Amino acid sequence: MQRQQTPSQGAAMQSHNVNEGRRRCVAVLRLSPMLALIIQLVGCASTGLPSARERRAMSVGDKAIVLLKVECTIENQQPYEPFSSSMVADNISFGLGSFETGGEPKQSETLRFLSPESRHTGWTYFVLPQGTYYLAVYPPRRTDLSTYQRSLENAPRWRIDVPENAKLVYAGTLHLTGDSDRLLFEGRIMRSIWGDQATVTNDHELARRLFAEYLPEMGEVQVALMQRHEGGPIILRSPLPAPTK
Repeated sequence: MQRQQTPSQGAAMQSHNVNEGRRRCVAVLRLSPMLALIIQLVGCASTGLPSARERRAMSVGDKAIVLLKVECTIENQQPYEPFSSSMVADNISFGLGSFETGGEPKQSETLRFLSPESRHTGWTYFVLPQGTYYLAVYPPRRTDLSTYQRSLENAPRWRIDVPENAKLVYAGTLHLTGDSDRLLFEGRIMRSIWGDQATVTNDHELARRLFAEYLPEMGEVQVALMQRHEGGPIILRSPLPAPTK
């Protein structure tokens, strides 16, 4: 025989549920600043196409998607996956300098990928207004945050020119090599990048296929290969070179 709750028992149970819900809300609110801090410190990778707003800006020529590929090797020419983790600090990372920063690269908080498959093969992208940018490249974080951020000062840099009215830009394939540390359980993580051995090649056909697969409505890709910047004047708002086909 099923026992029925009395009105007082039902009220007590309802009060208990309300109080429990309040305690959970308070716990989430207390945890939220900590989660926000963690996300800010390590950053997250973002997989997916540009937003609808970005694509509208691209369609009228106000912005372009700038695609580049990173290929890495470590000691003895071992292949190394540059974007193996969903956390920015565990991957090859970037700083980007623009007119607003006086050309000085600032650490990127997010890495963006068209798809999981393109991420694992080394493709990443930025959505940028037309202009001149300076890209600094540095290895996964293996130090405290302030030391890691200061490493931007000595990171190898490349200049990227986004041509006027461009929608899809391929900036080249960046080949990096360096040394690494062994991880606790298995695998290795890159410790440093040998900037003097970094090169850029033109894999235009691979970029064209990737754009045709994910953004076919945006038309043909323009090639504007990044150029190594080894000091000297910072060029901003200069006339941009004509794109190559």
